[in-house]
Amino acid sequence: MTKIKLTIEYVGTDFCGWQSQKNGNSVQDAVEHALGKYFGCDFVRIYAAGRTDVGVHATGQVAHFVTDKCVNCYKLCLGVNVALGASVAVTSAEVVEDSFDARFSALSKTYCYRVYISPTRKPTLDVNHTQIYKPLDIARMREAAALLVGTHDFAAFQKTGSNLKGTVRTINSFDVIDNGNGTVYFTVNGNAFLYNQVRTMCGLLIEVGKGKFCLTDVEAMINGNKLKFRTMPAKGLTLEHVYY
Repeated sequence: MTKIKLTIEYVGTDFCGWQSQKNGNSVQDAVEHALGKYFGCDFVRIYAAGRTDVGVHATGQVAHFVTDKCVNCYKLCLGVNVALGASVAVTSAEVVEDSFDARFSALSKTYCYRVYISPTRKPTLDVNHTQIYKPLDIARMREAAALLVGTHDFAAFQKTGSNLKGTVRTINSFDVIDNGNGTVYFTVNGNAFLYNQVRTMCGLLIEVGKGKFCLTDVEAMINGNKLKFRTMPAKGLTLEHVYY
């Protein structure tokens, strides 16, 4: 048996999320059935580094599968991509040790949330950015992001209804990048994330950037006091990289 690691890129707005669902077009289903066509079977079960929600994109999702077939990784990528639609592709494949697990071997993940600042809509950016109508205070957002770095109980940052029991997570870095062209990127790396945590953190920082919240409000959230503000839309979020 051979274990293969895949790196997968997709436009999340065309799917109901990563995970296979009975009534939905998921990324997992698309890749599993494309692998099935390549290997001449119904589907090949794959296991991902983590689920992405409906509308969330990825440039560096990682998954693995096991096969008893002889695999040429280059031909595998080409063959599987022929069976995939335009919104998803396997960008690389490699043979890995039997001990590798896409989910449990992961050390950290990097997500990027993208916004553009403009009073008018920009269709070419709308695919993977969220529009913000007025300028943001970048310096103040950077100060707020620094408060989120470290190991904290992020219970106040998860969406209501999550069934996760443990809510302590470690944020290794959180950068607010002003690209100078009207776009701002929020890049966060952590060991793991709660449901909607990244989108909630970015929403909080944007409220700080608008002047609606201050640094003490960020500290209050870290201490478990939920504040009312907008959770950022999924389309601005991309899973960039999984580290092993």
